[in-house]
Amino acid sequence: MVNIAANIGNYQLGILIVGLDIIQNTQSSLFKREIIMSDGEYTLSKNALKNFILRVDLLKSDMINFISLAEKLAINFDRSEKKQIKNFKLKFTQDDSEMTKEDNFDYVLISEDNNVTLTFSEIQDAFWIQSNQYKDNTVYKNIIHNIIEAANVVSPEIQAKRIGMRYINEFKCSTIKGISNIYGKRLSTIIKQMLKEPEQSRLIGMEEYNNDGYKIRFQYGIPNKFYPSVISVFDLLMDIDSYIESTSGINEWEEIIVNLNHSAYGKFSHEINEKYLKGLK
Repeated sequence: MVNIAANIGNYQLGILIVGLDIIQNTQSSLFKREIIMSDGEYTLSKNALKNFILRVDLLKSDMINFISLAEKLAINFDRSEKKQIKNFKLKFTQDDSEMTKEDNFDYVLISEDNNVTLTFSEIQDAFWIQSNQYKDNTVYKNIIHNIIEAANVVSPEIQAKRIGMRYINEFKCSTIKGISNIYGKRLSTIIKQMLKEPEQSRLIGMEEYNNDGYKIRFQYGIPNKFYPSVISVFDLLMDIDSYIESTSGINEWEEIIVNLNHSAYGKFSHEINEKYLKGLK
């Protein structure tokens, strides 16, 4: 096993990468699940989502009119903000160096009632939808549809190089025994085994999957809200980042996002305790 570090939210987590035998045994069953979270019996009336992010990274940013896109979409939001981002670049020549400054902007559209933001970022060549009150895929479906309609008018040549959906779940858990009431058997076994090591202050596992280009980065464990103190409560993390890294045109995005949602929910339902999952429906 190998310890590395990775970012979740605004803090760093020590990550424990589990053995490949566990990953391989899970991968075959993960992608057999073709489930859309909001369809019929698979709609969750409750969830433990702390944060949801749908992000599209773009190619050829010089062909994208972020201002026009934001203006066309602003009518669907309560208010908008224009945030200046200063970008400094250091250029070296054979005899000298030169510091240059560029002013870029983030255009942020805000829906107060739904607690949703849509951000277009010039410096990151990307846009993303974010919410910490996710209920179902209506949070993003209409917004994505409106973006595609507007982009077909403003910047029809626009292409994505990466599309990702990230669901960050946090579950309350006060005892070691309670872990198996939330996690399924596989994760419960892994975490309880890891907890046999004394004086741990954070415990996070990470696994990565690739199914014909559709990828998942899966993180789980005990982040410990009292870090760096030793773990005394056992609130659990299930962070599912479902993404694809390939060039796609705007009229492909909706289908890609549906498939990413399938993969994310399939992984969630595979790793959660079955009885606990029924309680969320």
